[in-house]
Amino acid sequence: MGKIVRGFSISSLQGFPKRKTALLISPPLYDTQYWAEWSQPYGLLRIAALLKKYQYKRIELFDFLETGEDRKVANYRINPNDRYSEQGRPIKTEPVKITKNGETLKLLWRHFGKSWEELEMWLNEKGFDKRHPPTEIYISAVMSYWWEAVRDLTIRLKNRFGDRPKIILGGIYPSIAPEHAARMTKADIIVDGEVEEANDLWPDISFYEKPQTYGIVTPSRGCPFNCSYCAQLKINAGNRAVRFRDPKDIVAEMSHKYDEYGIRDFAFYADFLLWDFGNNLTRVLERIISEKLPFRLYAPEGLDTKFLSSSQHLCDLLKESNFQKIYLPVESIDDGYLKILNRRHVKLEHYVKAVKMVQKAGFTLRNLDVNSFVLYGLPGEKIDNVVKTAMFVSEMVGSIIPMLYSPVPSTTLYQNHLPYFKERGWDKKLQYLNGKLYPFIHMNEGSISDYVDLQRMMFMLNAHYRSESFQLYGHSLVNEAFRSNIRNGFENMVNLYKGWIPEKEAPPIRVINHDEPGQAIPSK
Repeated sequence: MGKIVRGFSISSLQGFPKRKTALLISPPLYDTQYWAEWSQPYGLLRIAALLKKYQYKRIELFDFLETGEDRKVANYRINPNDRYSEQGRPIKTEPVKITKNGETLKLLWRHFGKSWEELEMWLNEKGFDKRHPPTEIYISAVMSYWWEAVRDLTIRLKNRFGDRPKIILGGIYPSIAPEHAARMTKADIIVDGEVEEANDLWPDISFYEKPQTYGIVTPSRGCPFNCSYCAQLKINAGNRAVRFRDPKDIVAEMSHKYDEYGIRDFAFYADFLLWDFGNNLTRVLERIISEKLPFRLYAPEGLDTKFLSSSQHLCDLLKESNFQKIYLPVESIDDGYLKILNRRHVKLEHYVKAVKMVQKAGFTLRNLDVNSFVLYGLPGEKIDNVVKTAMFVSEMVGSIIPMLYSPVPSTTLYQNHLPYFKERGWDKKLQYLNGKLYPFIHMNEGSISDYVDLQRMMFMLNAHYRSESFQLYGHSLVNEAFRSNIRNGFENMVNLYKGWIPEKEAPPIRVINHDEPGQAIPSK
């Protein structure tokens, strides 16, 4: 069983750094779907920079999730619950099955990233074997529901090298579920929390053999809030204080990556990007603008609408500094439900105001310039509330990003439902907490078909034709006819024909105009 360590430091390890070899690995993952757009393991790359600072003799990186120009990773089918610590690709596969009230949803389970065979070939090429193992192996792990690939990776490494290399596991998963990681993987050291001495280092992408096309920037750490579904407080060792990097250092990092590697695309990742933005993010953007740096900027995790809606100047800076897209979390249009999630500082009015302000700054609505996250799949939610939220978001910005909720170990929501998870064994089989598997389907009013229909509806509302999506509440004759026919009973005609047997005479129908009172009914 691995040793759980808080406040981990490289100096705590035995041996002289100048004589040591370090292998850094970002593992694959098992899931039904994966969006690899910003998959660069920036925490692990900061560790690489730290090891270089310690003057390690040799440092090697293998990133299973390394993307090509298309920002995608390879994948192949595997079996749910199988171990791949020894076997490679299975000959025959079965889907993972979600059931409720006699209804079953089948989802394909996949290995995302480079294959195990590719890892073995790479290790051979680098000369790593039982006689010549690395001194230390650093593994970064992200989502706790991806833990199985971490288990299989650590077992494979132990089988290949024996106990000589020290395997150090860090990242989000071991920070939010350290006991699980210590018990279920073969890592020797479980890093619970941050590696403080690496926090402000620039992620070192020089260890990639192929040039990287983008960079991840972390301008701050920490968040003053404690939303019931978020684990940032545990990851930051209970510290609510937000710690900032110097704006000059942030821009210097970006400029270095542009000058050295030609990188123009940068994504900001932070626990709370807009906290004290006047002294931090604003200064970063102003410097980028004043120096006329040719960057394309993103904030994939979203911008807090309360803070964004407090400053038109900030919205203008986002546009002027070349932010490519705006992502706005809305979670729910029900302010009462937001309070249940402990999102007390955000209200619907903040979202509406933020939408109008980014539009004023020059971002175009209804064409994927501005996007909104809709969180669903939470315990106790009402289908009607999710539908209304999606319709509202569609009308406001035109682009919905459906976000299925995944309960996260260590959070308030997870702890409140721990008996429910233990009853199903999901406190150990964390893969079943994956939102795509609908972990709360048995607690909610909706059926499996209802939740599949929620996704269909949101994707339908997102559909674009001639650069825009359809407006349910627009003012064209088509918009008005659509709404009128939803209200005026036109469905009666549809249902009559849906139940009609072709061998029988078709039911006579009187179709009314959209402005005519009454209902569409069979003529007498």
